[in-house]
Amino acid sequence: MDQWNKEQIFLLLSNIEENKKMIPTFSDMCEHPLLWSRFSAMKWKEKSEIQDCINEYIQNRIQSLGKTKWWQLFQRFYESENELFWKFRELNENDKTASTKEFQKVWKQVEQEMFRLEWILTDRMLKQEKWLDKVMDSFYNIIYTFFPRYNAIQ
Repeated sequence: MDQWNKEQIFLLLSNIEENKKMIPTFSDMCEHPLLWSRFSAMKWKEKSEIQDCINEYIQNRIQSLGKTKWWQLFQRFYESENELFWKFRELNENDKTASTKEFQKVWKQVEQEMFRLEWILTDRMLKQEKWLDKVMDSFYNIIYTFFPRYNAIQ
């Protein structure tokens, strides 16, 4: 894939993230009302290149995260639990994978990590009670951005 096409994919991902507050998976792009015909008709190699672009976009996005505590904690999760992060991201591919036992098992591990980070964040924010709700909302918005099916538990 040439640089121009890659930049177009990044722009598309950025627009979807901004509008839907999530980084789409390849399946999400195939189900998009305007994009589905282009993405669903791709050959395996093209799909693989798009998936690589999505992964690169995610990596760039995490590296450019803000300096707020919740971003730093999420970045810490990404760095310390990288394998778990990518495994759960892969399982967030579509609603079908989100209903598997494996998704539930990995989700539980991610949930435990998020609760641990939430506790750290809450502990730091207790003195500023008036901001705690907004901070927690922001933290979970980040989680849903990277894991759009985070709440697909049974």
